[in-house]
Amino acid sequence: MGMEMGSGDNNTNWIPIMKKRMNILGQKMKKFPKLTWKTIWKVGKDDPRRVIHSLKVGFSLTLVSLLYLMEPLFKGFGSSAIWAVMTVVVVLEFTAGATLCKGLNRGLGTLLAGSLAFFIEYVATESGHIFRAIFIGASVFFIGAATTYMRFFPYIKRNYDYGVVIFLLTFNLITVSSYRVDNVLKIAHERLYTIAIGCGICLLMSLLILPNWSGEDLHNFTAAKFEGLAKSIEACVNEYFRDEEQQKARENSSDLEDPIYNGYKTVLDSKSFDETL
Repeated sequence: MGMEMGSGDNNTNWIPIMKKRMNILGQKMKKFPKLTWKTIWKVGKDDPRRVIHSLKVGFSLTLVSLLYLMEPLFKGFGSSAIWAVMTVVVVLEFTAGATLCKGLNRGLGTLLAGSLAFFIEYVATESGHIFRAIFIGASVFFIGAATTYMRFFPYIKRNYDYGVVIFLLTFNLITVSSYRVDNVLKIAHERLYTIAIGCGICLLMSLLILPNWSGEDLHNFTAAKFEGLAKSIEACVNEYFRDEEQQKARENSSDLEDPIYNGYKTVLDSKSFDETL
């Protein structure tokens, strides 16, 4: 009897707790649309170029989707038109310089991979059916290993890493699929044409329609780095000439951030941002 009364009390105690949690959840759900709208408005207000870039990406995807939506264009390119859509998604960047760099990397990587895959397919075809499979497998192994090893070179990693990845992807797709497909040259041509269309649309949107150059961003970021260095040097000088009382006061303070580190960490963390510009 006592156990039944205890379990009934526990169930009764849970009711107000659940009501309180439901009320808190309801209040958060009411505030969620307002907070979301504030965040969306703040992102666009801080830099209106973000809104323009988003509209340009949407318009570019609409244009390149016509290769699928329009029957005459789809008959000409077929399912290879999806590569144009993928190119727009991965190539179109916030700044014109980054878009141009990615477009050149993707185009050059595709062209070299298609040429090499066609050459390997030509050699493998002349060597017989059995040796053809062995030759294709060996080519995939050596090209894949050599290309991956080249990505560790600092200069290639810094400037052409994306192009090398596209080269490796295109080479494997064409070479491996050529074993079951008769006309490998047609595959290479279709992919090259669709990627060229995607890159052309990206360059058109980036360079001719409200272009967003990174010169101003680089100028502002360089000024911020010099300001951070100046603060770091000033903190070093103050640290050197600080007396014992100031040193004890600083050790007893709750501020755990080192002003010297706060100054130069801006410069140390700026490499990846500079490369994206």
